Amino acid sequence: MYKKMKLKGVARIEPDHLGDPLEAAVERALRDKYEGVVDKSLGTIVAVLGADDIGEGHILAGDGSIYYEVDFDTLVFKPEMQEIIEGEVVEIVKFGAFLSLGPFDGLLHVSQITNEYISYDEKNARLVSKESNKSLGEGDRVRARVIAVSLNEKEPRESKIGLTMRQTGLGKLEWLIAADETEKENASVQAEEK
Repeated sequence: MYKKMKLKGVARIEPDHLGDPLEAAVERALRDKYEGVVDKSLGTIVAVLGADDIGEGHILAGDGSIYYEVDFDTLVFKPEMQEIIEGEVVEIVKFGAFLSLGPFDGLLHVSQITNEYISYDEKNARLVSKESNKSLGEGDRVRARVIAVSLNEKEPRESKIGLTMRQTGLGKLEWLIAADETEKENASVQAEEK
């Protein structure tokens, strides 16, 4: 889930940027320091949106930089348990599909795609269901539920997000649209029979 948050931090303005307008220099320093940082309680700081309150600058002995305490707005992404998300399939492997979920990738294991048996079509890089012949490939848009979250602050690329599509209202968006149209047709036929 994306959230706008107000944080407190310290901006270090290096000597090269002391002649720049203060607000621009502070915002650049905040972006360099905080954007892309993963925190287990916050999630990932996607963007620094701006500095609100810039405190008095402090100089440390032996360091030519100036340090400012700053209140600033950020855009943060943190996947929440049981959250329903939409993402794009970015990679198909034998054991499942990886979905792009903003700053993270989530794993949709083959056992969590449908209730049917899924096989890997290596030649076409697709996962195909045996009974209904539904397929999942790179570039497909899907709706899934988050079932596991493990954020790694030290190695953000090692963060793991587990997903499922084995519930009503979840799946490849094309499947959901087709199911909705079929349901409308069935309702129309039943109304005509009455």
